[in-house]
Amino acid sequence: MYDRLQRFSTPPAIFLPLMLVITLLNGCDDTPSGVIGVTRVPAIRSTISSPTDTPIAALDVGVTINAPTATPLPTPTATPESFGLAARVNDARITLEQFNAELKRYVAGQPNPPDFDSPEGQQLAAQLKDIVMDTLIEQALIDQEALQNKISVSDAQINTELGTVKEKAGGESRYQAWLLANQQSEQDARQQIRQEMITGALVKKVLSNLPKTAEYIHAYHIVVASQFEADEILRELQNGAQFEALAQSKSIDDSTRADGGDLDWFTRGTGTVLWTEVEDAAFALQPGETSPVVKSPIGFHILRVVARETRQLNDTDRAYVQREALRTWINQLKASAKIQRYV
Repeated sequence: MYDRLQRFSTPPAIFLPLMLVITLLNGCDDTPSGVIGVTRVPAIRSTISSPTDTPIAALDVGVTINAPTATPLPTPTATPESFGLAARVNDARITLEQFNAELKRYVAGQPNPPDFDSPEGQQLAAQLKDIVMDTLIEQALIDQEALQNKISVSDAQINTELGTVKEKAGGESRYQAWLLANQQSEQDARQQIRQEMITGALVKKVLSNLPKTAEYIHAYHIVVASQFEADEILRELQNGAQFEALAQSKSIDDSTRADGGDLDWFTRGTGTVLWTEVEDAAFALQPGETSPVVKSPIGFHILRVVARETRQLNDTDRAYVQREALRTWINQLKASAKIQRYV
């Protein structure tokens, strides 16, 4: 979705809320139970790209071309002050008609829709409504940001993209069948393509000034369960014991013990090292130096740095930096907007 959406074998990729995509790309750690199974017709194939269009990370949520019929959700009703609206985003109006149409498409995208009268179904219904509303609100904010930045997409550009979509779908007849199966009109598809291209242009702008390099260090560690044991190991090291040999015999970190405690190369703030205390202690060292005992949620660490240098961000770290930049961007748009939700 970010930058230009790369399409494969399905007609147009559909916009998911940026925050949901970021969450999924982060491994779904913050996603409520049940949301991972929420899919939107049609299939979503999206790629975060760097400013040079090098693929970094991909999200692939597949839905077959013949979406099953789902049990309809109860239609939300407007409160008196909403006057037929689902939400207002600054001066933009999101109508109940738009919301219901989008909600219907999401419901159609569920491969095994539950009974929405059941507890499980009610939970999924609430999640679907939140996802739909977030999608529409975020798209309204992005459209407003595009207007301020004088970003637009011409009909000729949409025609070119739509031609590619139809070719990928297998021709005009298959494309029209797909629209029918997924409750979409030609105008719906054109609008979605427009929104994707506008979003891509804005995201490229957000990512264009991100750093391409960072300071990395190569460190080793020993982690044990008690302060007493860590103090003993530190004394052994000060008396000339071999760091890697002690790590192999005493460290409780299964992921690094066999390699003598090798944490490999890492930089700050990308989640490679899970414990801030350990990261801070490592970056306070110069090559050849050993840290004092450092306490973290998993135990007591002793660190040794063997090298540090400025280098190109690796693919994993670059993807992390990009995700965080997009998360900050969309949160800033929301924080500075006047958003009123009625459903």
